[in-house]
Amino acid sequence: MIHNLPNILTVFRIVITPLIVWFLIGFDGFTIHLVAVILFLIASLTDLFDGMLARKLQVVSEFGKFMDPLADKILVNSTFITLNIMDIMPIWITAVVILRDMLVTLLRWGMLSNGASMNTSQLAKLKTTFQYISMYVGLVFILMGHFEVLDGLVAWLEEWFVTETIFILTGLITAYTGFHYLWINRSFISTLFKETE
Repeated sequence: MIHNLPNILTVFRIVITPLIVWFLIGFDGFTIHLVAVILFLIASLTDLFDGMLARKLQVVSEFGKFMDPLADKILVNSTFITLNIMDIMPIWITAVVILRDMLVTLLRWGMLSNGASMNTSQLAKLKTTFQYISMYVGLVFILMGHFEVLDGLVAWLEEWFVTETIFILTGLITAYTGFHYLWINRSFISTLFKETE
């Protein structure tokens, strides 16, 4: 079931996520934080390549279809929560990311359990891009925080570049794609509500 490279990469992403979180929260040193950032980089690359490899090698499986998006959510949500705990990410953006993923996941499971096919949004790719940019920016900020000489630059970037631009755009795009999923799958949702009446 998992004895192919794409699924191994997916499982690796799930397994490595707690290690990234532990290295970031549990330790204060630059070296260990750098290791965490490198591990995150590797994990994010597996997110990019596992689905691509599965299609290229023609080893697409039900396990992969289920676990790949789950592994993505575990990595992304854990990282956003960690950045929030470390006072890098605003709490409202972290909440939007988590609530949006819960909403879409519940919708997907509901549709699958009823034999329906979920309409996907091309905007989700834009959401993923902005989320990863935000996570990379947050992780770089953690590394920069180890050097006092960069304190002024960090403060300027937080005020004018990150908080006001990248993070806010990420939160807004994430929220919008959540509502967009509801909209393009509204026929199933309306049917579901009619059945419960």
